[in-house]
Order: sequence, then C-alpha cells, then structure tokens
Amino acid sequence: DDTGHHVAVTVAETVQHFITTMDAVKLEQRAVDELQPLLSDLMHALTRLPDTPNDFEPNRKVSKWLQKLNAMRAVEQIDEDDARQLYLDLDSAYAEFTRYLKKKK
Repeated sequence: DDTGHHVAVTVAETVQHFITTMDAVKLEQRAVDELQPLLSDLMHALTRLPDTPNDFEPNRKVSKWLQKLNAMRAVEQIDEDDARQLYLDLDSAYAEFTRYLKKKK
C-alpha cells in the first residue's frame, strides 16, 4: 500500500540523514555552514514521520542544535565540547528513533 511505502521511504531517508550527520561530526566537520544543512535535512525528515508524539525526543534534540547553529554565523565553528555533545545527542536521538520504530510494529 502507498502509505506503507511512503513511511518506509521516509524512515530510510531519516536513517540516512542521521548517519550522514553523525559521520560529519566524527570526521571533524565543525563549521556552521557544514553542519547546519545536514541537521536541517535531518529535522525535515523527522517531521515527515507520521504518528510521532509531540514531545518526540529526536525532534527536540535536533531542533535544539538547529537553533544554536542558526544563531551563529556561517563561518563560525562549534568547539570540541559542542562537537562531542552534538554527537552524543545525535546518537541518543537515533537510539530513541529506532526504539520508536520497533514499538510501532
């Protein structure tokens, strides 16, 4: 059915965005103009998922980082402490996302 296919595609895209963003942080990309578009794409994918709760933790965490980066200039960089926190937040958001998917079945 079309709805199931659409959800499967959205889930696959969301996983891809999580991995791409986490890889960028792991590969020491620190500039706002490198990280912000990746987080923006991830947030867009997360908000397209159907039936997520209003307080869905992955959305909250990604949104918090987007707000932080949007308040900075494109040429600015996050420091090492922020990079570690961003990676940890993405990792726990991804874990929460996969838990949510397993509960849905």
